[in-house]
Amino acid sequence: MRLLFLLSLLFSSVAFAQYANESELAMVQTGGNSTVQTINSKNANSIQWDLNKMTFGGHYSYGDNKEAVTVRNWDLNVKYERELNHKISLVGGEIIEGNKFTAIKARYNSDLGLRYYYIKTDLKAFFSEISYRYAIEDRDPPADNLYDNKGRFYNEYRHKYSETLQYKIWIDYIPNFTDGKDYLVNGEASVTAILTSMFSLKVAYMGMYDNKPALPGFKNYDYTTTTGLLAKF
Repeated sequence: MRLLFLLSLLFSSVAFAQYANESELAMVQTGGNSTVQTINSKNANSIQWDLNKMTFGGHYSYGDNKEAVTVRNWDLNVKYERELNHKISLVGGEIIEGNKFTAIKARYNSDLGLRYYYIKTDLKAFFSEISYRYAIEDRDPPADNLYDNKGRFYNEYRHKYSETLQYKIWIDYIPNFTDGKDYLVNGEASVTAILTSMFSLKVAYMGMYDNKPALPGFKNYDYTTTTGLLAKF
């Protein structure tokens, strides 16, 4: 009887879960004197039930000029959020990422922390996250793996300005407690214009600063500008 009761609770929660998906695709190709093709794809999914929310997805960017690969980076991520009250949630997640042109073959990030909402409405959301991060970094060319204790301070603000226009700004500061000089600062600003009930046009600028690149001679700052089509359901 106890087993049947637990199963009924599980299936009833799943039955009332809310699922959402957001897929993004951007393709840029130039010809003539300079021939370059770049593809950027991104997928984000969320499942929400009771006081729980799980998000998962990833992105892949690839570019070449018919002579050599010029862009190749990717990530896979999963995150769990448990609401403790209206303003505070417990969060935990895993991010696996790689970037050929920063010599990161794979970096495994495990996070555990808290999220605090300053504003939480249908039109606006503003929150901060503070987390402990354990990171394992596999570099290319092959070298000994790095095992680092890090922190993560994340802030995000999003605003549905009108029925057809919304914007989002986020910034992420990642200090390294194992090596104080090896910190990261990432951020993005984006504007989304809703075209139909399913499709939207997104314009975004993302900057990524690494105070101590993987190899000497690498630049500290990378950036990406994207104009892409979003599909939501």
